[in-house]
Amino acid sequence: MSTKIIAGLCAVLVLTGCAGQVIPISREFHAEEARRLAAPGPNIISGSALIRQQGGGVVTCAGLPINLIPKTAYATERMEAIWGNSVKGYAPVYAMQMTFTPDPPDYHQLAPHTRCDAQGNFQFSNVADGEFYLVSVITWVVARHAQGGGMMQAISVSGGEAKEVVLSP
Repeated sequence: MSTKIIAGLCAVLVLTGCAGQVIPISREFHAEEARRLAAPGPNIISGSALIRQQGGGVVTCAGLPINLIPKTAYATERMEAIWGNSVKGYAPVYAMQMTFTPDPPDYHQLAPHTRCDAQGNFQFSNVADGEFYLVSVITWVVARHAQGGGMMQAISVSGGEAKEVVLSP
């Protein structure tokens, strides 16, 4: 299986989960709140995402998706389930096998996403004032085993800010 296929599957895993632990979410998803945060605004969020391997090599998010999830009570509960908190986190790829219930389609559809460029940089333009979760999954394959994992960082923007972030474990 190619590295890109595994990376794509892992990215989907962060947002949708897969077979494994079923996590009940008690907070209701409010689509209007997420829709307001997903609407165009005056801010820019840019940066890079990377994982340093034990041997010192660096693997970036080049060509992989990165998500900007509107911070709602529902999203916060999901982040806490995946990362153990709602501020910043890293989870190895093997630890991210969970399914959420309920899992409203709007949660996924209202999360803007982009792809990292060839150097591992990303940019979200026209971001609304508010709070968000940046989520990136970076994986690679060694001896047919997926390595790497996912990263999350909470971020807040307002008033036409241009904020730069480096996502790393």
